[in-house]
Amino acid sequence: MKPAALITGISFLLVGMLGGGCASDKASIRSPQTRGEPTSERPAEDDCTDTFPVDVKPINELIDIGVRMPNEAALPTILSETGLYSDIATKAIHPAYSHFIPQFILWSDSATKERWVYIPECDTVDTSDMDNWSVPVGTRLFKEFKIDGVRVETRMIERLGPGPRDFAYASYLWNAAETEATMVSADGLNNAKGTDFDIPSKVQCLQCHGSHPTGGGRPSRALGFSALQLGFDDTSLSLAHLKSSGAISHAPAHALTIPGTPEDVAALGYLHVNCGNCHNTTKDRTPQVDLDLWLDVNTPNIGETGAWTTAIDHSTQLFNDQHVLGRIVPGDPSASAILYRMKQRGNPGQMPPIGTEFAHAEGVSLISDWIGGME
Repeated sequence: MKPAALITGISFLLVGMLGGGCASDKASIRSPQTRGEPTSERPAEDDCTDTFPVDVKPINELIDIGVRMPNEAALPTILSETGLYSDIATKAIHPAYSHFIPQFILWSDSATKERWVYIPECDTVDTSDMDNWSVPVGTRLFKEFKIDGVRVETRMIERLGPGPRDFAYASYLWNAAETEATMVSADGLNNAKGTDFDIPSKVQCLQCHGSHPTGGGRPSRALGFSALQLGFDDTSLSLAHLKSSGAISHAPAHALTIPGTPEDVAALGYLHVNCGNCHNTTKDRTPQVDLDLWLDVNTPNIGETGAWTTAIDHSTQLFNDQHVLGRIVPGDPSASAILYRMKQRGNPGQMPPIGTEFAHAEGVSLISDWIGGME
């Protein structure tokens, strides 16, 4: 494809690669016979070949163009060439990909979602920091969005190099017949396929996943492919499977549990996936406030969670709309800024600020009841 066409076709991804799925779509990460334990039984480098070589744009072509090409120029402009499908017509997923289901689901305005990951066979995910996984070069993650059962968009993240900015983000818009999807532009696309669903811009991708100048995101970039999100029983891709197949470098030192009552777990999980991607303690966080709603895996007591140490009984720092001055006011949902902002859309008070046009009624009810039950 001509360079100009590549530039025109550049597109990008938004919010957390997380979502619902079904057991029938499960695909196994490599068996122990092909992956082995990473420290002793992995294939020798000379004997190992990845199913999908990393997408890299030749440096001589970049020089000929005379401009710096974005990372997304390395990606195919149509979904059928990304490797996700062995047969896009029948929607058969390539066996090198693994379907996964997160424990907590990001609100995406009622869109239903499916997720897949490809981990290069000749490498492993560095999980030495269980809260900040580092996927190897060549890792690909996909998330498919459906509105009322109709495929609208599939998003892709690929790690192209070892640096923190060496990630490509692309969004592919499905055609009416659902036989192909084509990369959209860097500006995104509003009301895709005549729906209320918006495909995000490159800027919005970086705001959620990381490396945007004003902050937001986490070092892993792959927000939902994490220990906490995969550390539960009802998932198509478990931590135990990842470890036994040699796909991750370290297993958790203990069972991953979230402290508190079932109501606490549900509320903390909701805040984790919908707010913690930006409000956390990493270098990629939103730095303007000290709010931390990310759940670390090694937090044994609920009083040590970020929600307790930075939100509950804490005043707001910058936001004071409608005289709501407390982040979470125990027993008083109406005075709690986090709940107030969850209800807002289309104004500066909205949280999350992007990726959603409609307040999540179930989420609002969950957090309202949780705050109201506090003493």
